[in-house]
Amino acid sequence: MITSRQLEYFQAVARELHFTRAAQAQRIAQPALSQQIRKLERQLGLTLFERNNHQVSLTPAGAALLEHAERILADIVAVEEEMLGWTSGVRGRIRLGAARGLMPQLAKTLVVYCRTYPQVEVELREQNTEEMMADLLGGRIDAATLAAPPQRAERRIEWQPLGSEPLVLIAGPDTTLGGRDRVPVGDLDGQDLIAYPPQSAIAAIITGALAEAGAVPHLRFESREYTTARALASVGLAAAVVPRSVAVAPGPPVGVAVLEPELVWTPALAWSAVRRPVPALSAFLDLMLAGAEFLPGDNPDV
Repeated sequence: MITSRQLEYFQAVARELHFTRAAQAQRIAQPALSQQIRKLERQLGLTLFERNNHQVSLTPAGAALLEHAERILADIVAVEEEMLGWTSGVRGRIRLGAARGLMPQLAKTLVVYCRTYPQVEVELREQNTEEMMADLLGGRIDAATLAAPPQRAERRIEWQPLGSEPLVLIAGPDTTLGGRDRVPVGDLDGQDLIAYPPQSAIAAIITGALAEAGAVPHLRFESREYTTARALASVGLAAAVVPRSVAVAPGPPVGVAVLEPELVWTPALAWSAVRRPVPALSAFLDLMLAGAEFLPGDNPDV
């Protein structure tokens, strides 16, 4: 029977793809770690790692085992934290992923949460939607504020919408686009525009709208950060499409225009459907989903 310790050793090597670094992370001698991995491979009758010229890589069987190992080890931690929560009140740890455009709103919620539950340790990662979905399914994070809802076919994830918000066009105040109140998406054809990485949910919304309008802008810059996009737009280097709350927040001056047709993003709060939330996570989910809108909401006056 495979033990949790064997899975921990296997997970360490799979993450590092280096036996010495994995041994250091597990505080075990490297020969002993190698022996444990060989023992696991003999038990399973499978090769889990390819070892060639001092390089280590996962075999297909190893990749499949890693998915199970991460989920099992995450469940063990969750069981321990849930039992601790039952005996000692709401305490333990929650691991969160967050979309960049939601960080200001999430920070306000976390202030309330941390004051209410000071014995809970909060870990927060800023990620794109693709990364957060992978980490939710792998048990590496407990909940995430996604920039777009998960696919309906994904039954391993529970989610609730967090409101909706228009996406608007920003440009330098002295530019042609920056002086307009409304801009048809088709008018972005040939314009200098700031792009976002293809894994971004906002990028997918923008790309779809541009394609539908038959517009092909000149993508001069790519950025992962809305603050960077606003700084570039402010000085007239290119226009950018951002959430309305980003456009109207204090910062470099920009002209703000409503896009026609209006583009809207609908972020969501997501968590695992296959693992019962521990008390600390349940308290966070309740706080996020209770009360008023998480986002500023629709407002035509920009």
